[in-house]
Amino acid sequence: MTTELVGLIHMTTRPFHNLLLPRIAVLLVLGALPSCAEPAAPVHGGAGTSPTQKSRPPEKRPDSSYRPPRGFTELQSVAGRVARASGHKIVWRLQPGANPGPLVRIRGTVNDCTIFVHPLAARKVPPNTWAFLFGHEFAHLTENLGTHSATSPENELQADITGARYAMAAGYRIEAFLGWVLTEPDQKSDSHGSLHQRVRAIARKFGVPWRTIERESKRAASYRAGR
Repeated sequence: MTTELVGLIHMTTRPFHNLLLPRIAVLLVLGALPSCAEPAAPVHGGAGTSPTQKSRPPEKRPDSSYRPPRGFTELQSVAGRVARASGHKIVWRLQPGANPGPLVRIRGTVNDCTIFVHPLAARKVPPNTWAFLFGHEFAHLTENLGTHSATSPENELQADITGARYAMAAGYRIEAFLGWVLTEPDQKSDSHGSLHQRVRAIARKFGVPWRTIERESKRAASYRAGR
């Protein structure tokens, strides 16, 4: 059965092209949106066939926490690394989404899914942040955590944690991601809970000191102000 999920973070109702930076907000259901008006050809990814090895340390990569992606192909690489690190056979493709529209959403099953990314966010949101967003979306499928309309704070937090494991195993920085999210207002809903409380819960789960997240949040704010 095809499912359509809207992930951890969603765009506001303001048109994205009117924003200096992609302002991220949670918990907003924008519904089923078509792909953007001028879609590029979808970028196809393979299956993540290599299970994560607990005895093997995460692969170290150049820090991509506070720079824009180097084209759409870099997002393809990020999604591929996260899918492989998940240890699941995920057959995926990456495609520009709607403008205006959500930052990221996923549609399909673990055997055939499409990730839609906002075309302007694809040029601005750092690759490190994308790794955790992709991980969250993949986790909804691999862990059968439900659709956006049939979720709960517990399911969303589980997708956060599982997706973070995927991204960390691929070599991305959780403290930078949490700092980035902390720059957003504390959105709340019955279905998704509190954004900032989820950040704190993820930090506790992975033993990330709060002062570290606050420091990274200042760096994220500076990056956005400079864009």
